[in-house]
Amino acid sequence: MKLNENEKKTLKLLIENARMPDSKIASILNISSQAVGKIRRKLEEKLIDSYTLNLDYSKLGINTFAIAIAKLTKEGMNKGEIEVEKNLMNIPHIISIYRIPKGSLSHIILYGFKDMNELDEFFHSPETKRRLHDLIETQELFTFSHSSLIKNDPAKLFHKVIDELDKR
Repeated sequence: MKLNENEKKTLKLLIENARMPDSKIASILNISSQAVGKIRRKLEEKLIDSYTLNLDYSKLGINTFAIAIAKLTKEGMNKGEIEVEKNLMNIPHIISIYRIPKGSLSHIILYGFKDMNELDEFFHSPETKRRLHDLIETQELFTFSHSSLIKNDPAKLFHKVIDELDKR
């Protein structure tokens, strides 16, 4: 995708603060608010999926995380990968799901919980067995606290890629 300099700069400013008003961006770039509005609309059509809110997990009481490396069970394979993933997306404790192309493994799943007790209750409940374990089998589970979460921000990667857009 080709972006001009003002489009790149606008995108970078929005990455840092998606709520930045067009007038502020216009002031920084020394262009009109109307021009920024036009740039924003173009970016929303081509690149910007949505504007999100980043909350502090620990301030909400989510202090324990788990990363599971899993594979589809026989029942999960019979149901189909897409159908299994639809089921997984409806489980509130699941934050992210990644499909991986490794023969014996199928997914990496990031979970969030209030504490270890809630994690234990979740993984050992009949409801979880029905909704989760019948479809996927956890091969490895890594647990960690919110203070172990060191970086969860793709902004630097986005800046790098934006800077390299014209070099391709």
